[in-house]
Amino acid sequence: MNTTFNTPGYVSKYFGKYEFIQESPGLAITCIVLQTFASLVGTFGNALILIITARSKGTMTVQSIFIVNIAISDMYVTLMADPMSIVGKIEGRPFFMQYPMLCEIIGKMCTISCIVSLGSITLLSFNRYILICYNSYYEKIFTRTSCIIMCISLYVLGIIMVLLNYAGIGGHGFDDKSLECIWDRKATYSFTVFFSVCLVWIPLTVVGISYFKLFLFVRNKRKQVTSKNSAPNIDNKSLRLAKAIFFVYAVFSICWIPFAILLVADTDDTFSHEVHLCITVFAHFHPSFNFFIYYFSNRKFKSDFHKIFHIGKKDNVKVSLSSVRKIKSKSSLSDMKTSSTNLKTSSSDMITSLSDMKSSSSNLFAS
Repeated sequence: MNTTFNTPGYVSKYFGKYEFIQESPGLAITCIVLQTFASLVGTFGNALILIITARSKGTMTVQSIFIVNIAISDMYVTLMADPMSIVGKIEGRPFFMQYPMLCEIIGKMCTISCIVSLGSITLLSFNRYILICYNSYYEKIFTRTSCIIMCISLYVLGIIMVLLNYAGIGGHGFDDKSLECIWDRKATYSFTVFFSVCLVWIPLTVVGISYFKLFLFVRNKRKQVTSKNSAPNIDNKSLRLAKAIFFVYAVFSICWIPFAILLVADTDDTFSHEVHLCITVFAHFHPSFNFFIYYFSNRKFKSDFHKIFHIGKKDNVKVSLSSVRKIKSKSSLSDMKTSSTNLKTSSSDMITSLSDMKSSSSNLFAS
């Protein structure tokens, strides 16, 4: 049963301990199970991305800086935000009323993480676009130093966004409809609209246009290839990585666009808590998919994963052992055939010598 919480000029209904599970057991258990699974898979997957990137040969490239940045920012969501969201659905608001700073910190860190993640995807997509379409400018724009500065600037932008809360612009706290510590959509509506448009819609649109132009560029180049010298070669490795990053971008967009729409659409806070809950939970699924995207869309990542964890080597050893056994069996058979041939030859020689001895003895008696 919902409890009424009163503050000066504001009335809100919130769930107490276990009340969400008692009132909506199907929805509550589904959300908790899905978020638990997403948290475990996302943490393990992003940790693997960091390990593979660190240990694989030839990964100290500029694009790996952005990939590492995405994995680190996503791990915050899977390691901290998702588990605390599960706590919010079980314990409700009373738990965070005991630790008000905890919820505020979690919400602010989540905002920074999402800004860094989307910003890194945007920069990495731009990196692929310049490399393939404007290759002559690539090394001038994307040096190791410039890429590190770009990544740091994303954290600075995220910190500025949350520091504005102390100036009375926006806020973070426990949302009674989504049941987690997140951006306070009701604190400053105009800033919420700005946040949605400038930090979600504009980057997603720019990246979408970049990939569309990249697609047109590659298609036109392939059409021009009527002879070997008619068009420059396009690096297939760069295209494969661009494809992988496009899928990361697509998953992020699918997960976060509904949330960005919800922030702006629910001006009077009239949407049901089920709508807010489902959309917010769905938005936080994006970090759990990245490992699978890299694994299935990038051969090098898949190969490096197999090398690190020695996948496929046992089969090769079995094949080599069986081939050695076959060779040995063949050689032994040939040796047996040779020895049998030698035996036959020696036996024929013995028969010949015996016949010679008989003939010599008969000659002796005759004389």
